[in-house]
Amino acid sequence: MHGSIQIKTDVPFEMRDGTLLRADVYKPEGAGRFPVILVRTPYNKTGFNQGLVNPLAMAQAGYAVVVQDIRGRYASDGVWERHRMFEVEALDGYDTVEQIAVQPWSSGQVGLAGGSYLTAMQWITAMASPPHLKAFSPYIGDIGTNIAPPPETGAVSFYSAANALPLTAADLVDKLEQQGENVTELRQHLDHALRDPYWVINYLPFKEIPLAQFEPIRLMLEQRLHPPTKEEILQRKRYENIRIPGMHIGGWFDQLEQAIVNNYLKVKEFGGSERAKTSQHLMIGPWDHGSVRSFLGNMEFGPASANESELRRHIIQFYDRYLLEQEVDIPAVRYFVMGRNEWRTADSWPLPETQWQSWYFHSSGRANTSQGDGVLSREAPSIEPADTFFYNPLLPVPTVGGKLLAMGGMVPGPVDQTVIERREDILCYSTSELREDLEVTGPLQMILYASTTAKDTDFTAKLTDVQPDGRSLLIAEGIQRAKYRDWNYEEIPIEPGAVIKYTINLGNTSHVFRKGHRIRIHVSSSNFPLFDRNMNTGHSIGEDAVGVVAEQTIYHDSNYPSHIELPVIP
Repeated sequence: MHGSIQIKTDVPFEMRDGTLLRADVYKPEGAGRFPVILVRTPYNKTGFNQGLVNPLAMAQAGYAVVVQDIRGRYASDGVWERHRMFEVEALDGYDTVEQIAVQPWSSGQVGLAGGSYLTAMQWITAMASPPHLKAFSPYIGDIGTNIAPPPETGAVSFYSAANALPLTAADLVDKLEQQGENVTELRQHLDHALRDPYWVINYLPFKEIPLAQFEPIRLMLEQRLHPPTKEEILQRKRYENIRIPGMHIGGWFDQLEQAIVNNYLKVKEFGGSERAKTSQHLMIGPWDHGSVRSFLGNMEFGPASANESELRRHIIQFYDRYLLEQEVDIPAVRYFVMGRNEWRTADSWPLPETQWQSWYFHSSGRANTSQGDGVLSREAPSIEPADTFFYNPLLPVPTVGGKLLAMGGMVPGPVDQTVIERREDILCYSTSELREDLEVTGPLQMILYASTTAKDTDFTAKLTDVQPDGRSLLIAEGIQRAKYRDWNYEEIPIEPGAVIKYTINLGNTSHVFRKGHRIRIHVSSSNFPLFDRNMNTGHSIGEDAVGVVAEQTIYHDSNYPSHIELPVIP
């Protein structure tokens, strides 16, 4: 452990086109060559600290840490072209790694770190394969331009897009003003958006929000509102170009949790070297997007869930093993079991001992609200009436907790859902009280048979833990846009009234439903503003000011056995 740390600010690194990108360098005091951890950020390098990614703590552990403003942001020169990030950041990331490797304080062994958008910077750099890059650690992020649910859902993370719009625009406005541009009107719209985030969220049609009338901001917004095409995804996710070890870190209540797990599995399968395939590690805790804490929503997880120094030690050990070639034992998977509030390790994901159980929906045709007659059980259905509800896009089901950003007063995590379970547009299917503990660890998937009167619509799902006191705590959630139901990167129109099978992924979890609790499933058609609301018109996201009310029918009989698949651990 090193005591004194030297910090140099605004250290320039020249890119191949002559542009200077500036960084702050943290390293142990004195002479010597140190392994280097590189962080590239659009959010201002000054005072950077992402909790688990803490430059001072990493420097004290014997690493030099370089925190760089990416091109066009804060202290760095050039123009920020967010819509061209996969082209620009590959070159800048490559050049930065190789320049770091030849610095007099560098050992030539470079690793990457940084969460959320910074994880996209990691992936882009890693896929560019700079020779001196030896390890990376994707943290609550994806290989993409923004926070988003899996592209096969067809939906977008509307809440993060709406909140990020004014935040990412602020530095852009300042730079335009410094260049002599008249930004009076733009700043007025920006100030309005920052003062009143719900003005942004509820603006219809969303694509005409005043901030988006300015070209650079319009391009950023369009990128967030349009899921990537097949060609874009195949071009971006070049797992065969990953030739280095990785530690993938996520949270059960982070909207990018599915991306973290999926990318981990993809590199293990398709990585570009045997070392990459056999040296991927996964760590998931009971966290949301960006915070490590022991209490989230309405659930307490105990001190072990948020011991930053201990969790950071696991990350440092990863770099020790792959940058310093130390003999350190690192499990393939480290995951937190909610309900038991303990960490466990495993050799693979999903767990090999998983028992996949189908839990079926039942009712007498009135499963609306938590007071309806919806039942969830292991017994397969026979002859039962369907359930119906009406979805009005101008009165969507409000987001309560779950996988959202802690912005604008919204609370993420396992929040009590009883306030919305009174709504007629939410179907609830509940088990009887459990006779013994039931551990659910792994990926969650709902098979739903449904019809709609609309040209296009959404179906949403939630899994909750109903406490003995009646609280219904959210554990997992998902969404599926109808026209992307058989997703092959293309829209498939639906026939109004036709019964269609939908597969809704609710992500991964590890949770113990305790004896005396009940398991509950929600089915609805909106979860706003976490996801954009489907206006039921078939038009693109952000186009409509007025939507269409849809009648939704959910089937659960022998021909159409709607159910959820639970990964039960014996």
